[in-house]
Amino acid sequence: MEMNTTDIPFLSNIGLMMTYRCSVACPHCVVEAGPHRKEGLSLDQSLSWISEAAAYQNHRIQGLALTGGEPFLDIEHLKKASRRGKELGFIVSVVTNAFWASSREGASAVLSELPDVDMISLSTDAYHLKCIPFDNIINGILAVQERGLRYNVAICTDNEEDLQYQMILDDLMKITDAEHIRTAITFPVGRAERHAKHFKYRKSAKPTVSACTMASSPVIFPEGKIMACIGPVMKLATAHPLALGNLFEEPLSSILDRAEENIILHAVRVWGPHRLVSILRDHGLERLLPAEYIEGCICDICFKLLSKEEVLAFLRTLSAEDDFRRKIAYGRLYYLNEDSMANALVAEEGE
Repeated sequence: MEMNTTDIPFLSNIGLMMTYRCSVACPHCVVEAGPHRKEGLSLDQSLSWISEAAAYQNHRIQGLALTGGEPFLDIEHLKKASRRGKELGFIVSVVTNAFWASSREGASAVLSELPDVDMISLSTDAYHLKCIPFDNIINGILAVQERGLRYNVAICTDNEEDLQYQMILDDLMKITDAEHIRTAITFPVGRAERHAKHFKYRKSAKPTVSACTMASSPVIFPEGKIMACIGPVMKLATAHPLALGNLFEEPLSSILDRAEENIILHAVRVWGPHRLVSILRDHGLERLLPAEYIEGCICDICFKLLSKEEVLAFLRTLSAEDDFRRKIAYGRLYYLNEDSMANALVAEEGE
């Protein structure tokens, strides 16, 4: 087994996508946000779902991430949502492209309107820079540092050897350090699918070996669906293990209770989706596996596997096998220090 170094407990954080509207329409956007999008949460719906998340298992969820789209486009909504989150004891973070940070003074003034926000995640990359100057990111970082907030800078690239990506890293390192920078591989779904031929991916016949930290933090979308992560599997039309449910159909508590027992979800968290590739191969199902993978992108593995009905049927059977359930339960205990599934298994076997 590969050691998993993640220290993010399951359900310690939940994301709330407030809107699909954004100040820009980047060509790599998975959710296809943009100025033309009108869909989003009403204030009442945001406050209701935030309250529902806070009530789950006596405030088990500690972090609330407000995202989009661009949450800063409706500062009053953002202010009231972050206030409700803080009142209910959440650590509140916001994801933004920093369109509002055209000057350092202006950025500080905007942040002063959001006293209940604890952390800011600023997005920039070669695609964002076509519409939002890098100076905005600098101003945003300086304003965040000035206010003593936690922060990170999220960058997408289709290739970590890309010259422009390297230049962005070099410029960021002049005002921050590596621990504040998060890199993700651009994925060809959503709007990015139409531009995929321009991406310069590195491909590999072997899947990337890594556990998934993103699957510890489910995300609620305006249409009510809850996904295990905010990755490209959100665009799959078929039902799959990382599509957890819909808040317009059942309570959040029911959805999260079910996620606690979701064997495939926790396999991805403990070992990473590459382990599912190995299991499929061991069962003689190599014909169902992709011929190649995007290097460094574990999302690519999940997306390709979960888009095939034969794979989904196999995973449903696998999830019901006692031996595999036992491996996941004790894998969670050993690698992630999560004992709920193991305790339930012990109780079940003792009956």
